[in-house]
Amino acid sequence: MDFRDAMRGECNYKCTIYHCILAIDLAIKYGWYIPSKFDVTEYQTLEKIENGDMNWIVPGKFLAFATPIDSGKTNDYYSHNPEFFIPVFKKLGIKHVIRLNKKEYDSSKFIKAGINHTDLYFLDGTPPPDVD
Repeated sequence: MDFRDAMRGECNYKCTIYHCILAIDLAIKYGWYIPSKFDVTEYQTLEKIENGDMNWIVPGKFLAFATPIDSGKTNDYYSHNPEFFIPVFKKLGIKHVIRLNKKEYDSSKFIKAGINHTDLYFLDGTPPPDVD
């Protein structure tokens, strides 16, 4: 069975174990994944939904995380507000947030904390649009 992200609707891409193995090989090649330096405890802590559902895409460069929501709760799962993420991002050295989905939080909270913010919206689970 192909991999399925945590989204509703029909999966429109193919991702198998083979693709995952190729990705790990590429990550090792580029130095994005060094097995001897991988901190399992940090990974398991950051990736929990109650801790922000954070995963490094490229260590020290790109971090994916659950959408902050000003109200704190949506769609029957818990989400954090920007104030939760700000000290975590400062500790991790995050200097820029790019919002890829609909506006659920006030971006000025990140900006006031010295974290740049950009909106680049596209539908969840789809690739970004082509740039002319």
